[in-house]
Amino acid sequence: MDLLPLIGDVDEFKEIMGIINKEMDLVSLSDENLRRVFMIFEIAGGVVNGRTKQVTEADAEQLWCSSVDGVVAVAKQVIDYACEMNFQDLDGLLKQAVVEILRSACNIVSKQRVFDSSLQGLLEELQVEVGSTMRERLVGGKLENLTKEQDTLPLSWPRNGRISLEWIQLLISTFKWSSWKDPKEFQNVMPVTVVKKLISAASKIMREERNCVKLRVREDSEVIVVGDILGQFHDLVALFEENAGFPSDHRYFVFNGNYVDKGSWGLEVLLVLLAWKVLMPHRVYLLRGNHETKNCTLAYGFWAELCTKFGKKDCKLVFDKCLECFRTLPLATIIAQGVYTTHGGLFRRTCSASTQCSTGEKRQKLDALSLGSLKEFAKVNRFLEDVPENDLLSDVLWSDPSSKAGLRENTKKFGLLWGPDCTEEFLKENHLKLIIRSHEGPDARTGADDARNMLNGYSKDHDTVSGELYTLFTAPNYPQVDGFDNVGAYAVLKPPLFDSPLFLQLKAAEKPEVPPYDVFIYEDMDSDEGEDSRLTDSDEEQDMVSRDAVGKKDSTLMVTKVELNKKIQDQAEKIKQLESTVELFLKDRDDRSRRMEEMLSTLLQQSSRKKRGRGS
Repeated sequence: MDLLPLIGDVDEFKEIMGIINKEMDLVSLSDENLRRVFMIFEIAGGVVNGRTKQVTEADAEQLWCSSVDGVVAVAKQVIDYACEMNFQDLDGLLKQAVVEILRSACNIVSKQRVFDSSLQGLLEELQVEVGSTMRERLVGGKLENLTKEQDTLPLSWPRNGRISLEWIQLLISTFKWSSWKDPKEFQNVMPVTVVKKLISAASKIMREERNCVKLRVREDSEVIVVGDILGQFHDLVALFEENAGFPSDHRYFVFNGNYVDKGSWGLEVLLVLLAWKVLMPHRVYLLRGNHETKNCTLAYGFWAELCTKFGKKDCKLVFDKCLECFRTLPLATIIAQGVYTTHGGLFRRTCSASTQCSTGEKRQKLDALSLGSLKEFAKVNRFLEDVPENDLLSDVLWSDPSSKAGLRENTKKFGLLWGPDCTEEFLKENHLKLIIRSHEGPDARTGADDARNMLNGYSKDHDTVSGELYTLFTAPNYPQVDGFDNVGAYAVLKPPLFDSPLFLQLKAAEKPEVPPYDVFIYEDMDSDEGEDSRLTDSDEEQDMVSRDAVGKKDSTLMVTKVELNKKIQDQAEKIKQLESTVELFLKDRDDRSRRMEEMLSTLLQQSSRKKRGRGS
């Protein structure tokens, strides 16, 4: 709607412009109020400059756009200043005020470059428009340093029940911050209720996906294939922020499984990936690995991680919810009709109740293994907590490629070993050109030649007439403690055919020096005897594991405490400055509200006088 120019006291309107320019806290205003302020400023400017033309919505919109850079600069200064602060000594009131300021600043920065369209529904447009242009920088950078120091309020489930990009940003930054804290405090920032709702939302989506998901990829897009992560949350964040980028309309992600166990942040890895799945279900695909089973999570640390982070009261509930999620994970993808991805590998032919086999075929099954088909694969029941031995499902999660021809049982008890001839048969039969599987890291390839030792994050295992087979492992410096000096890797598939992978390296990110939970002693909260509980690979190793875990834990806590005390001392002056700033903010807030009311009242009076003048 057009707004007529107002005639009145020029000095009065100059004062309005001065208040907006110099005194108003634009960073903390809501979108609606910020837009009103720009309209007021444009109207006042028209009066001061003696303009006779009408002031329109477009004029205010243009002023809005021209002011974005300045507002964003102020917001960035707030973030830069806060990154150098330590908030631990602030009382509750000041801490809450600081959190409000920082959230406003981050909100302003995140909305840069989306003011070029109608402001109606700005938040909805932000999720789409920012997705392809700014995801790479919204979550990263100095916000990471900020979260190491910031006391974070408990995360809450979105009020409308819909996950947004902003919510995932908050989730990642909160997990960064909490990873440097005592893991027993985790439930104070990530309540069980939120964990349950997130897992349920993702499980509902994945339950409807087929065993082998077929991806029809847009011609202007790329596909990122990711191997084992195994609880190394900081490396996953580095993959998003510093390497591959975030999921978007033009960037698909396929994860080949093994999200939990071994590393200390398996739950964080899982929850972040599930959040992306809920936000972008047709751009993010999560497959099941052998560690997404009950037996593995009990033996290799995930159960102990949950007991530490949620205590004995809630860990069983969260564990059961995670197992429910694991059962829904698909087993493989076919990308652009030519690329097959899975966790373990190829699988045997089976005669089940849903597959009709002749007497001769049943006899052949007893005598020798034969390669299974995708038709059989589509019918297998994947909704199991654990996988049976000598079964198609166990093959998919546990099988390994071999340089020796043929198909035979794996020495790991589960799965198969298959040779290049089987790879050729599978590719040719299904009109495929490429297989990317995971499951094996540098520990599994110890003693292998340089081309297959996985120290570079990937290896070409088979090169046949019809195509190639690669193993992909993404966790660098694996395992987390006393690991190999390996880099991780991820594969980039580009159009037009998506069947010529580009493998890029992922170096280890900075992370706290803590032992993983498969050697981490955690307190049994309900034990009358107060005994420690642990999960180890063998009884003979328990004493040694106990001593190592306690020693590493004490050493880590000592170093962390010294560094924290030094930081607090070094930043004492900055904390005082921040306290003064917040006190001034609280003191001036009511005054600013009063000034806003006075400006609006002045404009209404001027408008009323003009209308009366016209009427006479």
